Amino acid sequence: MKTLVAYFSWSGNTEKIAKQIVAKTGADMFRIERKVPYNEDYNTCAYREAKEEIEKKIRPEIKTPLPDVEKYDSLILAFPIWWYTSPLPVWRFLESYPDWKGKKIYLFANSYTDDHNYMTTSLKDAKASARNADVVAGLFNKEIEGLDEWLTQNNFR
Repeated sequence: MKTLVAYFSWSGNTEKIAKQIVAKTGADMFRIERKVPYNEDYNTCAYREAKEEIEKKIRPEIKTPLPDVEKYDSLILAFPIWWYTSPLPVWRFLESYPDWKGKKIYLFANSYTDDHNYMTTSLKDAKASARNADVVAGLFNKEIEGLDEWLTQNNFR
């Protein structure tokens, strides 16, 4: 099984998780980046830029080139929770491909809370953004402590 780990990280926390997954699986890695970077100030980023995107459903442009997803069987998609779901560049990434048929996408979400409703919302949004993909919940927040076991159970190791 050929796997891509795609991740979005503003502060570096999610990047650490993505690198752990790649180190343990040998998967390829792709960083989802907004073409115009978010402000480095947390309050400006969170309460102005990200909030406006979620309120207006703005899909910001992301850097290219995008990876060729045709060569992958599965995608592990890691991201922080922003405004109760995944950041909008993640939606844009998923919507950039016309068809995910035959691909399985596992979500890895981290948040400052342990409210599983955020994973539920992220799952719903990912399913709406990734046409024809089989999108499933991976690990949420502190469940990352069970990463090794999860990777083994899902045949990534």
